[in-house]
Amino acid sequence: MVIGLGCGGLTSAQGAAMTAEDLSTFFDQHASHEMKKSDVAGAAIVVVKDGKVLFARGYGHADVGLGTPISPSETLFRMASLSKLVTYTAVMQLVEQGRIDLDVDLSRYLDFPIPATFAQPITMRHLMTHTAGFEDTVENRWVKSEKLTSLRDYLVRQMPKRLFAPGMVPAYSSYGTTLAGYIVERVSGESFETYTERHIFAPLGMRHSSFAQPLPPSLAPLLSKGYGIGTGPVRPFDTAQITPAAALSSSAMDMARFMLAHLGEQTAPGPALLKPATLAQMHTVQFRHHPLGPGIALGFYEMDEVVQRLIGHTGDIPGFHSVIYLSPEQRLGLFIVQNTEAGSEMREVLLKSFAERYLPPPSPAPAMPRQAVRDESEQIQGSYRTTRRFESSPLSLPFLLDQTVVHVVRPGTLVIDTVRGSNGKPVEWHEVEPGVWQSAANPLRRRYFLKNAQGEWEMSRNGDPMQIMQKVSWYQHKLVMLSVLVLSIATVLLSVLVWPLSVIWRIPSGPQAVLSPVLLTARNHMRLAGLLSLLPWVLYGGILLAYLTNSLFVALPTCAILLRVVQILAWLAVGGTTVALRAAWLTWPNREASLVSRVHSMALALACLGATAVAWQGSFLIWNWRY
Repeated sequence: MVIGLGCGGLTSAQGAAMTAEDLSTFFDQHASHEMKKSDVAGAAIVVVKDGKVLFARGYGHADVGLGTPISPSETLFRMASLSKLVTYTAVMQLVEQGRIDLDVDLSRYLDFPIPATFAQPITMRHLMTHTAGFEDTVENRWVKSEKLTSLRDYLVRQMPKRLFAPGMVPAYSSYGTTLAGYIVERVSGESFETYTERHIFAPLGMRHSSFAQPLPPSLAPLLSKGYGIGTGPVRPFDTAQITPAAALSSSAMDMARFMLAHLGEQTAPGPALLKPATLAQMHTVQFRHHPLGPGIALGFYEMDEVVQRLIGHTGDIPGFHSVIYLSPEQRLGLFIVQNTEAGSEMREVLLKSFAERYLPPPSPAPAMPRQAVRDESEQIQGSYRTTRRFESSPLSLPFLLDQTVVHVVRPGTLVIDTVRGSNGKPVEWHEVEPGVWQSAANPLRRRYFLKNAQGEWEMSRNGDPMQIMQKVSWYQHKLVMLSVLVLSIATVLLSVLVWPLSVIWRIPSGPQAVLSPVLLTARNHMRLAGLLSLLPWVLYGGILLAYLTNSLFVALPTCAILLRVVQILAWLAVGGTTVALRAAWLTWPNREASLVSRVHSMALALACLGATAVAWQGSFLIWNWRY
């Protein structure tokens, strides 16, 4: 979550008084403006302060077609990854009871094994800080309601590869949270849905909250529709197989009750949700990748680029975006949710404006004075990819190519290609402490670099401590990979098209004399090689187009089948590369072959090799049927 906060627009160093009246005026103006600008159908906002709900309001419509208004107390929204906070709250209840230990091997609580890839076992603390080291997974994450299966079945079937040793690298994992939810089931003896209803929702009076899919008949009519754009069609209800990580539906007022409970000020009678010491532990940073950067608490994480400390979490699912911000020190909580895919930046814009008005720094935040530090910009320069990634399926290729490039402008000054100023030009960054680079445009915006145990550079990612960026080798640089892929596919495609076009247009494609058996064999080999090399990329391109149309396509069974076909075709393309090399070997030294034929055979062989190399880097050639 990237939030740049300054002091512009404040009339006093203390900021405006946070009253119900002022909040009403403020959000009526800002929320309405952002919703109109981004075509958002509906939203709800709640502010809790000093043990009470200070502001709660709905904007727009829960059902545009029927004109149903948003009600903060009754309208339910899909909370997506805010579900994780409820799951980890359940875990901490069992920790309080002595039934879960945060620091023992998870195998103690499971009835199936986790591969012992590393010597260190995975613990619950690793799951809660997203440092278990799991590869990201997507297959069967979203299913048709009739295909919804038990947590155990999903966890066993979709066991991901372990990429990193536990406790070393943050890599956001919904699989890890689902695993934690299953442990809640195992330890409590209740289904996850039943446990959260009995021990969290009911005690807090959260009568409009449920993990059930489909929702109970009493709540289903209250669920807001989800939209791509506010003026567009309704999106279907997406059933989450990863129930503890993404299936929560709740109202804004219920989330207010949840925030108050986490601030130690729950309004419902009865025992507290968690003891004060447990709440403090849950809100305290447990993992910090860089000693000066934002950290991860137990489920919550620190928001970077803010003057005052905020912890929270975001939630995103097609059709819905949500966020919780908490300041335990100020007894303050802010919740924002919207029912539209478009305008996901609205929550960040609203927080920025909210903080500028109500949470100014004690004094203007000056730029950090530049210290004399050893210039390591040349070492830092390069391309970085996220730790939240696929590595053992063809889906890894887009993640491999989705890189952030760091350039050295001059000694001690960097630019990052994904960060640009309001003028559209790259923002310069200056090193102010070892490994700490500060934006010249915003002194609150910093990037953190350090070397890991293997001597490789790592970088913080967009203010999100739950994943970092790791420097890639030169041959994995996106410009190298894309150049090789584009040139290879273009060469193969041109080679494949030349033959039918030469027949149609009667363009001579070689010597007019009858070809010798050797050259005839070589020509047939080249045709076969071209077709075999092209097929996996044509199908893969179709999969990517389908994903751009529907981001959940990659989680559907159809995509699983198509990806496996891609893998089979990729292995056939390896055979095609071998055939192309043989064709070049037959053609190049043959004196009967024309210069055009020789160059053609060599170019095709190199193109097939290039496409195969990219397929290898993109994990097309790994025999792994899960993704």
